[in-house]
Amino acid sequence: MQLSSPKATSRLLLLTPLGAAGVLCLAVGPLTAGVAVVDDPWHFSFTPYVWFPNISQQLEYDQPLGRATSRSVEVEVEPDNYLSDLKFGLMGMLEARKGPWSLGMDLIYTDFGSQDAKVHGMPGGAAPTAMDSQTQVDIEALVWEGIGGYTLVRHSIGTLDVFGGVRYLGLKTSTDLSLAGAEGLFNHTRGSSDRLDVWDGIIGIRGEVTPGTLGNWFLPYYLDIGAGNYSNWTWQGWGGLGYRFDWGDLVLVYRNLSYSTSGHELLQDLRMGGPALGVTFRW
Repeated sequence: MQLSSPKATSRLLLLTPLGAAGVLCLAVGPLTAGVAVVDDPWHFSFTPYVWFPNISQQLEYDQPLGRATSRSVEVEVEPDNYLSDLKFGLMGMLEARKGPWSLGMDLIYTDFGSQDAKVHGMPGGAAPTAMDSQTQVDIEALVWEGIGGYTLVRHSIGTLDVFGGVRYLGLKTSTDLSLAGAEGLFNHTRGSSDRLDVWDGIIGIRGEVTPGTLGNWFLPYYLDIGAGNYSNWTWQGWGGLGYRFDWGDLVLVYRNLSYSTSGHELLQDLRMGGPALGVTFRW
């Protein structure tokens, strides 16, 4: 039984960080109220994590699959394909803080092997039932984010930071299409390789809610939105549950990252949503 649609999950992720920020602002009154004095030395943290998203992409090519073939290709990757199709993956966050100021970096690199894809349209307007089609797409993606932030609220019930920065998406695809008609009357094979580099400026909020009744438990949240160089817009959000130890934190969240572009760009839509588990080390 499906409890919620992807769109409903995305709306919930958008509302959760905003709701957490609203609770903090109402609880402490003015943004300067309840702010604790933070010591001056630099503090650092490193968070390696694993993320298991459902990945949905719509790619559009400059007619690499034949003039009579649609340029639109859909690719979906589910977590149960990771072990068999993931060639390499690297994920981690690094943060530095001094007083109310902070610098942060997030890196996601994935290299997936051949993924089954769906092609919109058939050569010559042929009916899909009359054609046997096989499409394979190799996807290599790098997402890098760098931000600078300032703590507006630091209170016994939580924190609220505002930040601005940039996010980079590098996407490289290799597509192979094979089409065959009934009784071998039509055979067509075509391949294409494309690359896209997207830069976005982003702004957002992040922090945590720490109700006293939860002890060492806390509720982390994050939300950003931005626009960039391909007439695109992007947003990312997460919310979940964490537990604080003397040496650091253990955090489980649901995370969503989305891109949408206009025009004839390689990437039309990208949606990544799923659970992420991370361990934060502080010094």
